[in-house]
Amino acid sequence: MSSAFRLRGTFLLLAGLSVAGGAGCSVEISGQRLLHPAAAGTLSQDALTHAAPMFTVSRHDIIAPDGTRLHAVHLRQPGARQTVLYFGGRTYTIGASAATTASRFAPLGVDLFIADYRGYGQSEGTSTASAIADDVLAVFDYVASLPEIGAARLIVHGHSMGSFAAGYVAAHRPVGGVVLESSVTTTEDWVRARVPAVLRPFVRVKIADDLKGKGNLVYILAIEEPLLILVGAADRTTPPRLSKGVYAASPLPVDRKSLVIVSGAGHSGAMTHESAIVAYRRFLRSVQDQGPGGSAPNARR
Repeated sequence: MSSAFRLRGTFLLLAGLSVAGGAGCSVEISGQRLLHPAAAGTLSQDALTHAAPMFTVSRHDIIAPDGTRLHAVHLRQPGARQTVLYFGGRTYTIGASAATTASRFAPLGVDLFIADYRGYGQSEGTSTASAIADDVLAVFDYVASLPEIGAARLIVHGHSMGSFAAGYVAAHRPVGGVVLESSVTTTEDWVRARVPAVLRPFVRVKIADDLKGKGNLVYILAIEEPLLILVGAADRTTPPRLSKGVYAASPLPVDRKSLVIVSGAGHSGAMTHESAIVAYRRFLRSVQDQGPGGSAPNARR
């Protein structure tokens, strides 16, 4: 998990090299540039009402395994039958982005639960990849234990860096369904996708041993629940062929997994397109049709 969380920063660095294009550049793949913690406020009801008036917000404190307090919000709308546990990207905070997320998910008729990563927003602690790995499981366990939710009604959705959080949770816990948005297969595949062919003779990339082969290609093998993979057709950060690779690696039968490449969408805009909303509604129906799971929410195996 910790290795997977390092991937995103790698591509920001490589993107910079793509612009500079200096001869003889040498890059070592590491996680130093991945996490981007920043303090931010929470989501007020006024801001939520302006963006998505059907939702009401309640705030939660979740205690991580090491005692760190994590800030979270539960957004509810009338008639919702399912809850989406949403993990955002490397700069995501509740205060800055949750209202926008709510507006995008409002047409789906679901509730939302969002937590700030440690060191982000109003969560305590210092951000490290290994600590965040423990945190996302703690957040899932907390939400799944709420009597009005339960694991079988809980969809785990992650975007970009958050897709690794979602994949990690789903590989370790029984969930209702899984959505991976703008995801990747492995470090190596991502590097090849981000370095333009014309620059490859001039850019020497060294991948740390603990990053080799890491990514959602590992987690997807353990995911047993309905799966939706979303990616923008114009996504240049996590190109569609990487999502295609994750889809192909999933052992699920074709009637339990879907790959949707959203025409006109880039890295962060898939959920603003009607084709993604239609596919998501179909996915939610498949989760409802499978009925409640039989596993306890605290352990998959």
